[in-house]
Amino acid sequence: HADVHLSALDVASKLAVLNETKPLTVLINNAGIMGKAEQLSMKVNLLGPVTLTLALLPLMTKNCNDDKKNVKIINVSSSAHLRATGVFDEEDLRSSSKSLMNIFPDTKDEDLSTYAKSKLALLQFSTLLRHKLPKDNKIQVFDAHPGLVWTPLLRNHIGDKATNTLQKTGLASLIYKSPTEGSRALLAALDHPAGTNEDQLYFVNGQPGGFASPESRDLQQSQQLLDRLIAPELEGIVELPDGW
Repeated sequence: HADVHLSALDVASKLAVLNETKPLTVLINNAGIMGKAEQLSMKVNLLGPVTLTLALLPLMTKNCNDDKKNVKIINVSSSAHLRATGVFDEEDLRSSSKSLMNIFPDTKDEDLSTYAKSKLALLQFSTLLRHKLPKDNKIQVFDAHPGLVWTPLLRNHIGDKATNTLQKTGLASLIYKSPTEGSRALLAALDHPAGTNEDQLYFVNGQPGGFASPESRDLQQSQQLLDRLIAPELEGIVELPDGW
């Protein structure tokens, strides 16, 4: 895609004011950390993409309506979401806290269980978008799983010793995908035509129709995520769309 132009935007800083003369037709949410503090993992992996998406949604909607273009939001998930049966359990939901972010401690996510929950939560945010965007809105929402990719994110998690061993033995290239190979899921979503069926929204190995857990498409769980975590955490930062 030689005509794709990239601009860096730090989600952790204050949202930049975008120049509306530059049409925004594709948003790929690929923010991610793993093996770090649990609460930080949830903030980066979920609230980062959610904040950016909601802040840019009016601009994307305007471009969609004005230019009759297909506008796409692609959320990068992971098969790790299959390890999580929910972002919250029943005890969490009985809490009187306005925001349930406090159930995620500042201790290290050693077993990556919070990473799995954050990726499930991002899929549930996709579900919210699909159900809550107006029916006449032309924005398409896709999810993509690049696979096990040999990236700095992975290497930082497994450590220098394991990284060096995998590289010296050549196992890294046998076990893991290259970034180029991993990008195929995103490019497939980017190239996919409008009017996609519900079961074709998750791209894995460069193909639509990947398996996403039932929890990721559960509208009740997705609404709980919105009410008990997203909305209270984003209060005063970005406005939720009308009707949310």
